[in-house]
Amino acid sequence: MKRSTQLIALMAALAAGSASAAGTLAGTTIENTATASFEDPANAGSTLSSTSNTVQTVVLPKPDFDIVYTDGTTDGNTITTTPVLTTGAVPGQVITTPYSLVNKGNTPLDIVVNADTTGSAAGSTVKYYRVNPDGSLGAEIPAGTAVTVTPDDPSTPADEGIVKIAQVITLPTDPALITPTSVFGASPEGTVVGTAGADPLVTPGNGYASGTTIQEENKAVNTDLQFTRITVYAPALDNNPNTNPGTPVDSAGNPLPPASVPPVTSVSVPTEVVGKVGDNTPVVSAPGYITPAPTTPPATPSPVPGGATDPTPGGTPIATNVAGDEQIAYPAADTNTTPDKVVFTNTLTNTGGATDKVQLFPALADGTPDPAYTFDPATGVFTNTATGVTIRFLDPVTGEPIKVSVDPTNPTVAQYPTVTVPDGSTVVYRTEVTYPDANDSAPIAPISVVIGADSLKDAGLVSNSNTKNTILPPAAQFGDATGTLGAAATPAPVQTVNPNGVNSGISSPDFSDATATFPMDVVNNGQYNDSYTLSGTVTLTDAVTGNPVVVPVLYYAPDGSLLPRVSTDPASPDYNKFITPVVAPGTEYKPVAVIQVPAGTLTGDYTVTQNAVGNYSTIPMTDTNNIIRVAPAGSVAVAKFIAKAGVVAGTDPKNGIDNPTGYTASGANGAKPGDTLSYRIIGKNTYNTDVNAFFLSDTVPANTSFASVALNPAPVKTIYRVDGGAWSATAPAAGLAAGTVIDVAVDADGNNLPDALAPGATLTADFTVTVN
Repeated sequence: MKRSTQLIALMAALAAGSASAAGTLAGTTIENTATASFEDPANAGSTLSSTSNTVQTVVLPKPDFDIVYTDGTTDGNTITTTPVLTTGAVPGQVITTPYSLVNKGNTPLDIVVNADTTGSAAGSTVKYYRVNPDGSLGAEIPAGTAVTVTPDDPSTPADEGIVKIAQVITLPTDPALITPTSVFGASPEGTVVGTAGADPLVTPGNGYASGTTIQEENKAVNTDLQFTRITVYAPALDNNPNTNPGTPVDSAGNPLPPASVPPVTSVSVPTEVVGKVGDNTPVVSAPGYITPAPTTPPATPSPVPGGATDPTPGGTPIATNVAGDEQIAYPAADTNTTPDKVVFTNTLTNTGGATDKVQLFPALADGTPDPAYTFDPATGVFTNTATGVTIRFLDPVTGEPIKVSVDPTNPTVAQYPTVTVPDGSTVVYRTEVTYPDANDSAPIAPISVVIGADSLKDAGLVSNSNTKNTILPPAAQFGDATGTLGAAATPAPVQTVNPNGVNSGISSPDFSDATATFPMDVVNNGQYNDSYTLSGTVTLTDAVTGNPVVVPVLYYAPDGSLLPRVSTDPASPDYNKFITPVVAPGTEYKPVAVIQVPAGTLTGDYTVTQNAVGNYSTIPMTDTNNIIRVAPAGSVAVAKFIAKAGVVAGTDPKNGIDNPTGYTASGANGAKPGDTLSYRIIGKNTYNTDVNAFFLSDTVPANTSFASVALNPAPVKTIYRVDGGAWSATAPAAGLAAGTVIDVAVDADGNNLPDALAPGATLTADFTVTVN
């Protein structure tokens, strides 16, 4: 019973990392002397004794040793069966396991410790260290170096039979050596080389036969091991467009109130429509999910479910394409030249089973960092010097750039802005994309940014989940039609019209009609489809009144039909605004600008001002180089009347000129010799331009002689000419014979030549003769 109790105590001591010597220490001399006791024959009742010679015996070595877990975990396992397990390890992580070298025998042993890595993935390093009394690591035990472990002296309270060591496994950081499926591990494997001779009484050594290699507890090779098993953390990240996360957190992993997360709602962006380029149907929008490259957006925006809005004031509508893991922003044009900006809301969900730290960066499709971007950790700005695009990742609460994580306990050092995502949570972050302000005219490419999210708990700098933010900038041209894609600004097209002609529509020829036509181009150089509102005017001059006349530009489809008006109410300011069909990116529409010139428009060159504006993009465009040339049109009408009492004005017109009161064109009642015949001659300019060197002429009739001539009303200066002679300010003398030609004109500028007669103006002369 006593021996059983001692055995249980020994086992308990070993389990606790302590040792008890296996009997008396080797080398101890055991002395034995025998005695005999007997009654003194000479003295009854007295006892005598006799002592024998002394016999000495030396205690021989009885070696035994083991390596055990210091915490008492049962050993004798493999990498697949060991209960000592570290899960979720990260690249470069250091895993330390305490062990004890236990001398279970009665003689000192030099135990050589090596690492057994059977079943472990390659790439880790395994080292062994002594453990200081305070538990810290001491000196490294070089590979193959023996550690001397003395036996426990049962005569002392101290436990001399153990030496505490630590196994330190360092995981690799090379992505080729560590993956989420990698399993690492090691076990210290102790051996002792025997030093006992053939006759242990002569050469006891350490009790093991000289030259033999002994395993722990003298067991077979690899049957008494004590593994540490290490499995690698497998990131489970989902980097997404804006969603409605159930457990939102900020960049530091702190819970966000749901109200602080931008809701995913419907936004108005270009989507599918009824109506296409080339028809004349007003474009009517119809809701539908957006695609990364829409081909038929509407004249006016349509609501799209699953979208969001840039959280900044006046933010850009952003459509979410969940299937494509992409957000698409549709910015309108602006009026400044400063760089444009779109702020996306992104979410990143962690289902990896543990809190993860994740770094964000612009990535290529394969998840590696995009080398086109350089990163400034001081400002948090990624810059693409080739395109001028910059990116910042912002905290959703503070709006400040997310910083690079500094965590000395994490072997994988962050290089880029880092967010903390608890398991089962979704971090909300903003991606601010700034890009150069386009001139809104030249073709512009889409701006796509792939956002990588790389767990700091795996090896290498490769995104575990990508998402894409895309900006489709607008651009458009408006100008005179060309044979290729694009609009021309010069040279200035000139269309000559006859204001007194007819209006012939879009096939107007020059000169013969009153319609000016200009083929135009509306070019969509942007990245989303748009329709455009067209309007224009030209200010003409009335030839008679000199007043300005504003004439609208009408816009026709190539087939000759009038484009839809913005308003059908003639009193509306939008009545003379017209909507084009939808124009797809990289295509153009060719409307025809038509100006109907009113009759009586003064001759001259008139510049047409035309405007186009994108209905979604709001890009304003102008064209001011088209010229309408109004050609001279009309004639000069002349009528001659004779005085006759009682005649009412306008009752006896001639050549389009009304008779004055008291004058007729039908003849007088008669005259006697010596009577005076009074004529009124009226010349009228019906041209749309001045008639230069205008004068009136009359010939003294037969059987009469000249009496007088005068302009009515009298101008500042009248000049005269007789029979084609020189002009003179002196009126001809009375009495000139029949057949004499008398000319009369206005000379307001005093150059002794007839002045011009303005459009619509008349010149009246009173001419009298005496009947012979």
